[in-house]
Formats: sequence, C-alpha cells, structure tokens
Amino acid sequence: MTQAREAIKYLLRKTFDIREGEFRRAFFMQANIFLLISTLLIVKPSINALFISEFGAENLPGAFILVAVVAAIISTIYSRVLRIYPLDKIITGTLYFSIGTLVVFGTLLRFNVTVGWVLYAFYLWVSIYAVLSASQFWIFANLVFNAREAKRLFGFIGAGAIAGGIFGGYLTSILAPVLGSENLLFVSALLLIICIPITHDMCGGSLCPSYQDSIYP
Repeated sequence: MTQAREAIKYLLRKTFDIREGEFRRAFFMQANIFLLISTLLIVKPSINALFISEFGAENLPGAFILVAVVAAIISTIYSRVLRIYPLDKIITGTLYFSIGTLVVFGTLLRFNVTVGWVLYAFYLWVSIYAVLSASQFWIFANLVFNAREAKRLFGFIGAGAIAGGIFGGYLTSILAPVLGSENLLFVSALLLIICIPITHDMCGGSLCPSYQDSIYP
C-alpha cells in the first residue's frame, strides 16, 4: 500500500509538479471543486427540464433577465458581507444554506408542489449557485495557495471541475430514471455535505480571516 502511494506521488510529482507538503491541499481542493461542479451538473438539468415542461421555452428570456437582476443584488450584498465576516464562515454558511435549499426544494417536488413560484425560486437559486460556488472556490484557492503554488497546481485542481462535470452528467443520466429528478436533489445535498469538512480542514484557522486584511486594508 505504501509503495502504491509513493508511486502515485511520484507520478503526480513528475506530471503536475506537485511537491512535498502540497499533496493534501491539492487533493482536497480538487475534491472540493469536483463535488461543487458535480452538484451543479445534477441539479441544473433537473430544474431546466422542470421549468421548460411547466412554463415552456418561450419564458426562458424572462427568467434570464430575472437571474441577472437577482445576481446583481446578491453580488452587492456578498461584497459587503465579505468585508465583515471571515471567508471560511461565509463559505460554510453558503454550503449549509445550499444543503437546506436542496432538501426543501427536493421535499416540495417530492410532494408535487410545483407551483410557479417554487420552480422560479429553484431556477433562480441554481443560477446563483453556479456563479457563487465557483467564485467562492477560486477566492478560497487563492488563499490556500500562494502565487507560485497556484501556477503549478491550479491546472491539476481545475481538472477536478472537468471531472465533476462529467461525473455529475453521467450520474444524472443513470439515476434520474431510477430515483426521479426530485430525489436527485437529496443526492446533491449529500455531495455538498462532504465539502464542509474539506473547507474546515483547508482553512487552517488564520488563513481565511486574513482575506479581509489583504483585500480591504
């Protein structure tokens, strides 16, 4: 087992230039973005299908405009919150909120509560999650790694996003006919739960609180 681990480390060191002391952080951050993108690729096709089946494709332009307006409001609020609270607290709070949202919407859809406002709210949330989760992750990654480490490791970490997109798409196509679209939301919530201990482990106490001092002196 030790020999296999050392062989994998050697291969990664030669391929991606991952050095001693960086393996844990690189793998955990890759796992983090893998789970975030997997979640997105599970929930996005589900809400798109539900929205189009309920309202029709002709209502998508209106939904896009609404997403843009809500995204502008959220980004304004987020920038102010970022000045006050440590980034690890914000990320953890976002994860808990996202998990709760998935459970609530999954329960509503499970009981066929698909009135207009539910689908619109879910569509808006998925669109905001797609932007917010990615931006939070890369802000977080820039705190976990310095500039020199980032140049070497972000390609390896970004591969996790590609793998997450592939995995989430395939998992949806396999599980949707078996579990139903509404139950896939609970699967997505489970994936996000795994991100919480990863965030706590990677933040390492003083890493994330220093974000405010470095960006807003």
